[in-house]
Amino acid sequence: MLGAFVVSLGYSAVTFMASYNNYPGGYALKALHEADSSMKERMVHIDAFTAMSGVSHFCENEYPWRYSKEEEISIDEFQKRNFTYLLNEHRSISGYKCLFSVDGFSGVKLQHQILPFSLVKEPKVFAHGNMREPDVLSLNWLGCP
Repeated sequence: MLGAFVVSLGYSAVTFMASYNNYPGGYALKALHEADSSMKERMVHIDAFTAMSGVSHFCENEYPWRYSKEEEISIDEFQKRNFTYLLNEHRSISGYKCLFSVDGFSGVKLQHQILPFSLVKEPKVFAHGNMREPDVLSLNWLGCP
């Protein structure tokens, strides 16, 4: 009975942590808002993956922030648009600098230690700043892997 309880508790802890780390898009948008407190208008493009991984209208701020979730924009087309920031699953995009990334749940790894499981996380969402916006690039960003 006690063994089943411990196994159930361990499984619940692993699935809870996996769920907690399954929303990198929301964490990325929050980090973007916290890092850039400028009153200049900011246009953010959010791709489908980022939107499905934690970004909703509840995460959005009011002016000066504006958001686009337009789909099927090619990577080359981003240079022609006037986006200040991009939140997406691409490590690099021409014309933009990768400012930071947010890790997300990737899997569970078995190990021979006190805790037999560990979560595997990897970069899932990347925040990019438009290289034509020097005030954006001058902020203190963490950088990308």
